[in-house]
Amino acid sequence: MAHLSVERKKRIKIYLLALLVLCSLCVLTACNSNSDTINMANQKAVGEPSHFIAKFLIILQSGIGNFGWTVVVFTIILKLITTPFDFWQKHIMRKNAKIMERIKPQLDALAEKCGDDKQRYQQEQMAIYKREKYSTLGACLPTIITLVVFFVVFAGFRQMVSYQNALVYQSARNTYYSEHDAEYETAMRAELLAAGFSEADAEKVLSGETESFTSDQLVVINGCDARSEAKAKDLAQTAVLENYERPKFLWIWNIFAQDSWVSAVPDYQSFSGQSGMSGAKIEGVMITEYETVMGKVLGTGGYGKGGTWNGLLIFPLLSIGLNILSQFMMQKSQGKQPNAQAGQASAKMMQWIMPVMMGIFALLYSAAFTIYIFVSTLYSILFQLLFNMSAKLIDKSKEKKMGIRR
Repeated sequence: MAHLSVERKKRIKIYLLALLVLCSLCVLTACNSNSDTINMANQKAVGEPSHFIAKFLIILQSGIGNFGWTVVVFTIILKLITTPFDFWQKHIMRKNAKIMERIKPQLDALAEKCGDDKQRYQQEQMAIYKREKYSTLGACLPTIITLVVFFVVFAGFRQMVSYQNALVYQSARNTYYSEHDAEYETAMRAELLAAGFSEADAEKVLSGETESFTSDQLVVINGCDARSEAKAKDLAQTAVLENYERPKFLWIWNIFAQDSWVSAVPDYQSFSGQSGMSGAKIEGVMITEYETVMGKVLGTGGYGKGGTWNGLLIFPLLSIGLNILSQFMMQKSQGKQPNAQAGQASAKMMQWIMPVMMGIFALLYSAAFTIYIFVSTLYSILFQLLFNMSAKLIDKSKEKKMGIRR
């Protein structure tokens, strides 16, 4: 790389770091690809998620209860764990800003001396950086760690959201079949007795012993069965509607769906993970069963005409706004960078990339994950403010000591 210009070397380093991030994410995704499914084939129990983040969320929820507050507590714990990396990044950025302030006159003089000889300017500029210990890539590693943590948490939330949806559906399914079976037997017995069958014949029909009946009697029995099934289905669906557990949080009807224009109760495609991006795949539930059990629940709840909105877009908008503010504060703390034109273009690009990316996640994924983004960004902003205040106090203290010495 000796023949490459300083600027090109810098670009190659950045590309290598980006490649490292992508490789890390691919490895992490591959590690969880085989377990990114919730199995509901067992009628008695839902298969628990295998991702360690999802398991930790289950433990937290068992103590807290509401999943929304579980996400808040989880986010604060995670941010406390990763705070040393944030502190390291901000320390390096502050150190760089002070070094840049000190060496700016040298760089201005160097620019005047070199004129149009950009290669010479870059070489001597990098020599000054090296001598003054100005780090051009020192703040990148914490950013990479932050991105890796973000996508690991995202994978855990995908499984957890599907697991919670499965638990809600399992409760509805249990309600449906317990109510259906009891109502069907009562209705079928009444229908058979009303049709002229004896109590003994009714018992035979209910136990499945229909071989002794004539073809005409079987026609009557089938009619009784159809009417009884319709009554039992209606009463069972009503019971599901009355006992449906709505996983609400604040203004959001269903925290496991997006805080947006989506339905508060997922249809089969969304529930099973065949469409949308909120959760992992759920196996073991047929579409006919799901639509039968959830028949009177689908389309209920929510805002707007017909209850079509699960949320009000509040968390996504807050998340985007806070990310813009966070990026603005970070760019401001870095101070004026060298190579102003290229630096400003890069800074503007980075200032919008993160808010756009966070906005996409906030809009397309579950409200639970959007709450994580919101709390995480809010924590980062508060940490940045406290760091800036502490840094100013330290600077004032140093200036006072230097004043006394003089």
